[in-house]
Amino acid sequence: MLKKEYSNQDVTVVWKPDICIHSEICARGLPKVFDPKRKPWIDVDQASGEDIVALVNRCPSGALSIKTAEPPAAVDNTTQVQLIPGGPLILKGTCEFVDEEGITQQKKNAAFCRCSKSANFPYCDGSHNMEKI
Repeated sequence: MLKKEYSNQDVTVVWKPDICIHSEICARGLPKVFDPKRKPWIDVDQASGEDIVALVNRCPSGALSIKTAEPPAAVDNTTQVQLIPGGPLILKGTCEFVDEEGITQQKKNAAFCRCSKSANFPYCDGSHNMEKI
């Protein structure tokens, strides 16, 4: 799986474009940091590490995450399931997924496609948004 990292002395943001559902929470929340029109599109020097971490933790698909050298302080075993009207089914929380070949993956967040148009099925890639254009 492709992933890119963007770092400064305070924070490292990891982006996995293959699972991004283009919810635009990042671009609307911190447009100086997350600007899809800029190359590279993530500039972690444009906000505090604290603000970036708070926003990245809101990413519904888990495409954005924070790389950390220290283990998490506390483990939250709660899993939230959210149905996005006209969009994906979002799972927030650590889940174990078993595919049709029996391969198991552990994911913190996942967005499952409901429209069957995703090129990354069963995960959402934002293809449902193309109907709105």
